[in-house]
Amino acid sequence: MALPKDILKQYWGYEAFRPPQEEIINTILQQKDVVAVLPTGSGKSVIYQVAGLYLGGLTLVISPLIALMEDQHKALLARGIKSIALTGGISYSDLQRLLDNAQYGQTRFLFMSPERLQDNFVQKRLSQIPVKLIAIDEAHCISEWGHDFRPSYTQLHILKNLLPQTPVLALTATAKNRVIKDIAQQLQLKQSAVFKSSISRDNIAYKVIQTEQQLNTLAHLLQPNQTAIVYVKTRKKTYQYAQYMAQKGFKTAYFHGGMALEDKQQALNDWLQNRTQVMFATTAFGMGINKPDVRQVFHLDLPASLENYVQESGRAGRDEQMSEAVILVAPHDLKYFEANYLNQLPDLDFIQRVYRSLFNHFSIAEHQGEGFEANLNFVAFCKTFQLDLVKTLQAFQILESEGILKFKQTRQYYDTVKVIGDPMAIRQYIKRQGIGASVLDHLIRSHTDIFYIDTKIYLKQIAQDLELSIPDLKDLLTNLSKRDFVTYQPAGEIFKIRFLEPRNQHLLQKHSHSIDQRLTLKREQLKEVYRYVTQNKLCRHQFLGRYFEETDAPRCGICDVCLSKKTPLSDQETAAKILELLADNCLPAITLKGYFNHDITKHLNKLVELNKIHFKHFKYCLTKNHKDV
Repeated sequence: MALPKDILKQYWGYEAFRPPQEEIINTILQQKDVVAVLPTGSGKSVIYQVAGLYLGGLTLVISPLIALMEDQHKALLARGIKSIALTGGISYSDLQRLLDNAQYGQTRFLFMSPERLQDNFVQKRLSQIPVKLIAIDEAHCISEWGHDFRPSYTQLHILKNLLPQTPVLALTATAKNRVIKDIAQQLQLKQSAVFKSSISRDNIAYKVIQTEQQLNTLAHLLQPNQTAIVYVKTRKKTYQYAQYMAQKGFKTAYFHGGMALEDKQQALNDWLQNRTQVMFATTAFGMGINKPDVRQVFHLDLPASLENYVQESGRAGRDEQMSEAVILVAPHDLKYFEANYLNQLPDLDFIQRVYRSLFNHFSIAEHQGEGFEANLNFVAFCKTFQLDLVKTLQAFQILESEGILKFKQTRQYYDTVKVIGDPMAIRQYIKRQGIGASVLDHLIRSHTDIFYIDTKIYLKQIAQDLELSIPDLKDLLTNLSKRDFVTYQPAGEIFKIRFLEPRNQHLLQKHSHSIDQRLTLKREQLKEVYRYVTQNKLCRHQFLGRYFEETDAPRCGICDVCLSKKTPLSDQETAAKILELLADNCLPAITLKGYFNHDITKHLNKLVELNKIHFKHFKYCLTKNHKDV
């Protein structure tokens, strides 16, 4: 029978596992449950895929994101391994057919979300399938102490009831000890083995640079023809900054959650195929993106937590070559961060106010509204109810974490209208023959379904027909909406809202303890981010290691703090060090610069001039017989 390392060689082409992949696989093969905390880029998916192939039968993979499922599913198919992904929008007949294939075919991997697992039909079918391994990706989502808690994950304990003899592998990139303990308890794992690797990556140089000129500094730091990711907080910044840096001569792309699917795919493919160099993105970009040669990851806004930062920065250097993760922070950003995040988290009273305002906005009565879905103009909503934008968004996130509602920020590329007014009142209004009446009459005559569904309208055509300007038409539609004749949703950023529970004035009191706990955790996380970027005494690797409870984290020697404490080398020592570093392999400039605490550009140029080294394929290499030159 083939050994796990033979499977690794056959399907992935690797000769050996990375530590501790093989040890984890061997533990699973002993039918033991495992919780594994391994840094981003360490090959977590290979563990369950090799173990699943060795065990035979079906491996069930629980994953929180459709994009992540589809990436893993397609990667397995490309290797000739049969896989099924139960993504959104599947009809009942398709679901039945796919589960039949999982049960009776040669399918080796079945991907689904935790929400899909809550379907009684899916549970019944799974109990009839010989599942050999259960893999739970992003397992920190199950813990209220985790940085990305999702209520749907708390229902995963049913797996032990459905498949009591099947070993469970819970995987995550970041987890403190209390989260690891919570994962095991929530999943009902008994005597599970725990593997926790260091959060630090030896090949990533962490740096924090304070600058008032972020974009100019970024342009100076970006390495020519090297792949980079630049994270920003808002969608607007992604395309504004991408455009600005394109004017500086960089090949740029941008990515955010509100883009059309085909636009996202095009931007991603261009970047993966090296047609573009620098990807400007919100945090919607990255999970499941496996590009090994990312040399630089920049943050132009402070991350939400150090857990998030480790995952996002960990997308650099997956090929184990020297890379860097840099936070570019302006001093005024630090003041804004302290004022708007550390000191302005919503309290329970504010969250209660947002909760009431949402139901009032949609005219939903007490004990009603469960399952109600609608679009929400977030900015207009906050303005109407006099709510702070930042605090309200944070309140939405907490309400979602508590399982009270779901919301998704998206972009609508067209205007929509639905007529909702009383027919008698509408007829009387149209008889008045004002300009507003003309707009309403035109809408009703031109769109037969406008009483039943949100209907796409073409402002340019309507404005032309009624001899109006588009701004005036928008004002008239807004006025009709205020008078409750129509609901008008302009093109632009919208929130899709779905209430998971009916309105209940006492509901948040029941959640008060967990909300307070969540707010306390958020304050702790934000304070640690602030400490990380403002301190310059402790090695960045050690700081991150201690945050994640690694007591023996060594100094890295390559972060900005470590380099600042090194005595600069002389010109002769610098040249000798460069030649030593190039003795075995050709290296890009970014890798070489990571070993010095001073600029080595002039030294590289001098060595090229002396023909001791040469530049080829964007790397520096030793020249043959360089000692004789």
